[in-house]
Amino acid sequence: MSAFRRATGWGVAAVLVAVSLSAGPAFAETAEAAPALAPAPVDLAIGVTHAENPSVPEGAAWTEHYFPSSAPSNNGDPVELHADVLRPAGLAADVKTPVIMSIGPYFSHSGMNSDTHPLHTGPSGRFTDLIDGAELMGRGYTFVYVDLRGFGGSTGCTDWLGTGEQADVVSAIEWAAAQPWSTGSVGLYGKSYDGSTGLAGINEQPEALKAVVAQEPAWSGYDYLVTNEVPRTNQVDTPLAYIGIAALPGVDRAYQQDGYDIPADTSRYLENAAYEKTHPECAETLKSGALAIDRASDFWINRDAPSHVDGSTVPLLFTQGLTEQNTKPEGMQRYLSNHAGEQRGWLGPWDHVRGNEVDAEGRLQMGRAGWFDEVTAFYDAHLVEQTTEITTGFVIQDNFGRWRAQDTWGTTAKTAVVPLQPGRYLDTGRGMVDDDGDGGGEPGTNPSPNPLLAVADGEDVDAPTSTDDSLGILSVSHPVRADTRLTGTPAVELRTQGAGNASIQLWDVAPDRANAVTINSTVSKLSADGATRFTMLGTDWTLKAGHRLAVTVGTIDWGYWVPQPSDAEVVVTGGSVSIAVETTTADVATEGARAPYLDQYLRYFTSEKPFPDSPETFTLSAALGSIGTDATTVETGSSFVVLGAGYDPGAPVTVTWRGESLATPTTDASGAFSLTVPVSASAATGTATVTAVAEDGGRSAFDVTVAAVVPTPTPTPPTPTPPSPAPPSPAPVPAGSGSATASLAATGLTTEAVPAIAAGAGLVLLAGLALALLRRRARPAER
Repeated sequence: MSAFRRATGWGVAAVLVAVSLSAGPAFAETAEAAPALAPAPVDLAIGVTHAENPSVPEGAAWTEHYFPSSAPSNNGDPVELHADVLRPAGLAADVKTPVIMSIGPYFSHSGMNSDTHPLHTGPSGRFTDLIDGAELMGRGYTFVYVDLRGFGGSTGCTDWLGTGEQADVVSAIEWAAAQPWSTGSVGLYGKSYDGSTGLAGINEQPEALKAVVAQEPAWSGYDYLVTNEVPRTNQVDTPLAYIGIAALPGVDRAYQQDGYDIPADTSRYLENAAYEKTHPECAETLKSGALAIDRASDFWINRDAPSHVDGSTVPLLFTQGLTEQNTKPEGMQRYLSNHAGEQRGWLGPWDHVRGNEVDAEGRLQMGRAGWFDEVTAFYDAHLVEQTTEITTGFVIQDNFGRWRAQDTWGTTAKTAVVPLQPGRYLDTGRGMVDDDGDGGGEPGTNPSPNPLLAVADGEDVDAPTSTDDSLGILSVSHPVRADTRLTGTPAVELRTQGAGNASIQLWDVAPDRANAVTINSTVSKLSADGATRFTMLGTDWTLKAGHRLAVTVGTIDWGYWVPQPSDAEVVVTGGSVSIAVETTTADVATEGARAPYLDQYLRYFTSEKPFPDSPETFTLSAALGSIGTDATTVETGSSFVVLGAGYDPGAPVTVTWRGESLATPTTDASGAFSLTVPVSASAATGTATVTAVAEDGGRSAFDVTVAAVVPTPTPTPPTPTPPSPAPPSPAPVPAGSGSATASLAATGLTTEAVPAIAAGAGLVLLAGLALALLRRRARPAER
């Protein structure tokens, strides 16, 4: 590579996934292979076992069911839903079990996202990994696949997470809860699209829904196809891909080989599977609705899950790859903030994978073991025990592969507001690349060949090079003094003049600026009133001490989006990026290894050119420095001590007293300082404020009351009493009755104490005489 990747660096990483954005279904994964065969008889009446049909998981018995959805299709037809039910083999029909269900578009008997022409029909194998890995049948669970409207054996028009599909979710949950073999407790499980239907279940909150597990869901339908009114390249192709999935035919042929006698799908299933083909209006409705680019349109409002989760308390266990290139962390924090129930999450630098998924070398794709253990404990607690205890918690892998555990995510005590530098750029939408990397092509055209399609064909394609090597308008921090974590969802405000689009990227810049890593990126159409506000991707990225944060603003670059450039100058007059920041000193380490995808991400998103040597324009710090004092009241002519703690190490802190600068101490290695403040004898009394300002502008203050010195009065000694006449001599007493020594002993004093007492009495007398003389001298002269 010879140039920086700008906003499209995130699009480039899409080459690392299954290229579903243009050539296949958006949320889909690789279709399951035809199962291995073993001879066995068939008896549909009592449920089909693995011995009778190898598509059935071991230990399970498969039956099919149909039931109505509560909402009609958008063409007015009633909707019939199809379910494949897997119960523990040999379990009597009236034995009640809790139910785990997945509701989605991927369960056709003829393939997950394309017709794989299987040898025979059978239930989907999409979540056999869960059924086997979590030993669901042995644990006494029933697992149910339900086809959304228009998919598999269900009728109706596909609805792309709309109100129709939301009604399907509720209908399926209520149907399962009402079956004679159900305890009435239902949990949802899924990944990607069928993870998003889990979110729909949380939003609708039917009484029977007790828990949801959602891996890598799309948090908002809008954000999957459009970014802040800028269409993505998959805005057209993704709906078309799902229209294709809805047309999968089922299996119309029997299989009678190797001792098997497996019939074809029933006529009811095959007729339902053909619904989309016989109702072309379904495809037209979906295609036209998905072309809307306004988030506030009716089509997208109905599909914005974060807007509809308010108040729901259904427990949620989820995973989210923070470097995901398919279902990105868009709208995630908004959803979690609005959700009122238990939340447990795995977050980290992986792509579109499952919690238990391994790569070709057997390494866990997320890097952490125990996914099925956590899932079963979660379901046991909420479906079996039906606990009301909330055990919210997150485990998070950072960009160094280190895992930590914490109670919440994205909510910190400090938000850094990064000021954006003014500047200007030409909104050309330069997304042109060529194979030579020389920036060929005409402005406004798409790259040819398309690197996404090239990778889909198995070619080794490097990330594209932008025609315009400029990064746009740069804002660069001073090196951070301590490890600084950026977390949560950054919020952007741009103040601009001129029409067009904007891309914004965050960069982790090496200390010597030899390279930089793109850590967050998004785009937006600029608002006509010149004030554009939007959020970026959810993030969790730590800048090592000595690194810099850079923010770039410019035109949208290369192919992940389909912008309509204005070809006009855009003037940025200012703006900001607000980012939640925190230190790493309180991290609680937990088990887990490095996600393999992290190294791929760093390789693809690390620039090969030195970062521009632009001026540093802001200071970034996660420190929560504060000051206190050893005394809240001081006297004039004395002093007090300002104690500072919680600052970055080696950082200057400006301390002011009554609005005037006192000093700028530098913190020690622990981020603390001590400063003695003298108070002059002539200082004004009253309350005064001491303020400390950190180098990032953070302030801390306390009040001190200054009091005048009150003189201590000199005590007036008493006037000496004239000596009394000597007492008469005592009468003689019998010998041995007492003596002077004996009388002293009776007082508790010894003879050694007498001289001291006498001396003391003499001093008192001298003091009295001296005072008398002073008084005499102080009298005015007599006339």
